[in-house]
Amino acid sequence: MVAAAFEPRILSNLIADEKEYHKHLLVLLDTYAHHSLSSLSAFASVSPASVSRSLIVVAGSLAGADDALRRYAGSVEAWETEMGAFKDAYDEVNAAVREREQHVIRLYEDSEKEKSRKGTSIASSLPSPDSSKSDDSQAELKTLESQLEEKKQRMDGLLVEAVRRGLYGRCKAMMECGQTWIEMGQAGLRVLEGIGQGRDGRCWFTPNSRHLMLVSSGTSCHTSAYSSIDIAANAR
Repeated sequence: MVAAAFEPRILSNLIADEKEYHKHLLVLLDTYAHHSLSSLSAFASVSPASVSRSLIVVAGSLAGADDALRRYAGSVEAWETEMGAFKDAYDEVNAAVREREQHVIRLYEDSEKEKSRKGTSIASSLPSPDSSKSDDSQAELKTLESQLEEKKQRMDGLLVEAVRRGLYGRCKAMMECGQTWIEMGQAGLRVLEGIGQGRDGRCWFTPNSRHLMLVSSGTSCHTSAYSSIDIAANAR
């Protein structure tokens, strides 16, 4: 058994499940979120001007929220990559353990054969075989054990770094995603509170976001995340 306390299957399952999670996040963002915004764009284009302007702003907020979630998805992928590097080191340790075990078995078998030959040599008064081969095998075993220890230490270090870097980045992205969602939600609420009340709209640029959100009579603004320029043109 290898140095790590868990079964290889558990590590493989973790990496496979994180990969699936990341894949489905991208499907959600690239397919369903995109279709949702496209449908909202089409709806805005045929809505009355006052409603259409509000829809444009809210669509910008939703696009900003999707962008934040995409950055979180990137952090999931980074964590998966870190654990993949650890698994490579884990597999190397497993291979080194198996190689050492096989070498020990060969040493034992050679020792038994040598004992048998010595007994035959004594009985027949023949010279006993020299021990140079056995000495070489013992030296090779020490080398294998030294290499195995180095691989174990490297594996342990990679585990610590994978958890520290991978999950730190994921937690940080989660915080940033939450903050962006708060900002996007607040921007949407501000414009929706004035819908149907004849208020003039304004342009807002929220901190930590590259989305410019607009509700302004006679002015067209856009969000870099999705094509609300066309919506604004259609809504006028």
